[in-house]
Amino acid sequence: MSERTGNVRRVVVIGGGVSGLATALRLLEGAAARRLDLRVDVLESAPDFGGNLRTLARDGWRLEWGPNGFLDNEPATLRLVERLDLNGELVRSSDAARRRFLVVGGRLREIPASPPAFLKTDLFTPRAKLRVLGELLVPRRRDLGRAADDPATDESVWEFGRRRLGRDFAELMLDPMVKGIFGGDARRLSLAAAFPRMVELERDHGSLFRALAAISKQRKRAADAGPSGTLHSFRDGMAALPAALARTLRADARAVLGAGADVTSVSRDGGTWRVRTADGATLDGDAVVHAAPAHAAAAHLRDLDPALSGLLDGIPYVPMAVIALGYARGDVAHDLDGFGMLIPTCERSRLLGALWTSSIFPGRAPDGRVLLHCMAGGPGDPHVLDDDDGALRDRAVAELRGLMGLRGEPALVQVFRHPRAIAQYEPGHLARLRRIDARLAGLPGLHLSGSSYRGVSVNACIKESETMAAAVLDRLAAAAPGAEGGTA
Repeated sequence: MSERTGNVRRVVVIGGGVSGLATALRLLEGAAARRLDLRVDVLESAPDFGGNLRTLARDGWRLEWGPNGFLDNEPATLRLVERLDLNGELVRSSDAARRRFLVVGGRLREIPASPPAFLKTDLFTPRAKLRVLGELLVPRRRDLGRAADDPATDESVWEFGRRRLGRDFAELMLDPMVKGIFGGDARRLSLAAAFPRMVELERDHGSLFRALAAISKQRKRAADAGPSGTLHSFRDGMAALPAALARTLRADARAVLGAGADVTSVSRDGGTWRVRTADGATLDGDAVVHAAPAHAAAAHLRDLDPALSGLLDGIPYVPMAVIALGYARGDVAHDLDGFGMLIPTCERSRLLGALWTSSIFPGRAPDGRVLLHCMAGGPGDPHVLDDDDGALRDRAVAELRGLMGLRGEPALVQVFRHPRAIAQYEPGHLARLRRIDARLAGLPGLHLSGSSYRGVSVNACIKESETMAAAVLDRLAAAAPGAEGGTA
């Protein structure tokens, strides 16, 4: 059992992905600023830290297990990169990555990236284009922003797109976009939870087009990077970020990192939180930050609060397989001048899409080779992981052969399996979070963080790590000896 002496405060962080590691670092930095004597334990069930941010280096190939990059539009992420002295390791995506493609009618079609290109494209019929332009005339909903209070008002991404921009736009643009971000189904994803900015734009401007015009004016005045940002990664891959976090924490005597620590339960004994692991160890703390996925938190909290556990268990995840294929450049007829392709549901493909990874960032494939990352699975293919690696490879090659002119066999094949890849913020998600927060109010000192709740991106997790650390420190400071109303 960990010792607690004097005025030292202890926090146990469960989960050694980017959420947990970034929260631990911000806790220690914030404690120092507040002159609070703090110790932090970080527990990770896997053999190493990083969560979904893993990079496999193999014979000159650099393969991402999870996210391929992050947008440079989140100040919290940029602050963290600077804090970790990683600015010199940043790599910007190529200009070719601005081009995105869809598979429509069995052919690769470029997504129009500007209003003139949209008017010229034959992706949409003239009638569908008029319907999109008619968005200016669509009245705003009166119940916007009430999804947390009234789940009946929680609109899906697909319903939002159909209502404001028409069915064709929803099926050809929003459906594959949701696949690319969540690996999910636009018809089963809450707009308010997954894309809250869209709700704000309609509420504040009444029209998406009017909102975009207003944002464009603001950008010109502020000369900022705009809402979309530019995709970045690191020279050695995304694993550089958690590796730097872990390295920095290990150099701090106030932090203890434990990999291979399989948590079995979280309980409370009076004002002390107790975390038990499978090897019989027990760690005591004044607070617990659970930054592992919701289904893991549900298992750990089942005895403590069955109702909270049930709410967490109800957050669905989708399975996904990522199939990395490496080819000699001469064996791929397509110029690969772009980011990659997404496949709308109406195409009835068994792939969600593919990234042209070696075209996005340098150093991802040996000279004279190209690297593709194909995604399969999601809610439309829940049994995707029943196939062995050979079958998944054959599926990806068969789908891409005609689209991209593949010849011969791939020089490299690597399959990454994700039984629970990405949390799905289904309609009712915000109302669920409100009920979760109500349960947590009765368990002071227990905090939930990570991609299961308020954002699945790397940026969202890092941004939340700052607010989470501040909330934990506020409570610890209020409870510190000598604080007004505090306890020993």
